[in-house]
Amino acid sequence: MPLPRARLLIAPLPAAGQKAPLSKEEASHARARRLRPGDPVVLFDGSGAEALGVVTVLGRGRAEVLVEELLPARDKGSGVALLVAGLRAERLAWLAEKATELSADRLTLVATERTQSFRASREVVLRLERVAREAAKQCEAARWPSISGPIPFAAALSEDPDSQRLFLDAEGKPFPSTLAPRKVVLLVGPEGGWTDAERGAARAEGWTAAALPIGKLRAETAAIAAIVLARAALGRKT
Repeated sequence: MPLPRARLLIAPLPAAGQKAPLSKEEASHARARRLRPGDPVVLFDGSGAEALGVVTVLGRGRAEVLVEELLPARDKGSGVALLVAGLRAERLAWLAEKATELSADRLTLVATERTQSFRASREVVLRLERVAREAAKQCEAARWPSISGPIPFAAALSEDPDSQRLFLDAEGKPFPSTLAPRKVVLLVGPEGGWTDAERGAARAEGWTAAALPIGKLRAETAAIAAIVLARAALGRKT
């Protein structure tokens, strides 16, 4: 059986018939895959668009591909966005990887009262972007979540006012089994949990407290469980 085409990131995708240089990172990936000129590849840019291409040049100083055919977008996103308090770097990386595999549309870091500042920094966001891109390659996804932040808790509460907004809280009602077919935003707190002031502020801004149907979880596990439950609820008929 022929091996699956290697996936290479080029942003934005050129038009069919055009040649495009590979970044140093992607050229290194192509060499690691032992690609050679003439080998077919799949190109993607993270927007959901993909293209078929072929390697034309692959050397230490230059790498290039020819775009042969643009493919219809096959991934329009899940409609689920995730806002999460800063966690340990390795746990956030795991969360970004799994959120990509589960097709989350967005991952935003939030600075809560119990979030340590170094766990919600711009440097962390840049690392998570790299993790998400690599995860998209591994699971052959056409997009990965847009990653941003950190933003203050008050700013997070004003996000997407017209969407279905749920914040995870053990004191809330059971996580809904069905959701209307429109955007869902999930807000996950730090391992220390929400303060009473944060709970009150979230409810005052129209967020609904939702409890997971299981015991106490690590924050990153709770976030992934919430994505799965939200996607399942969106898929059920109301």
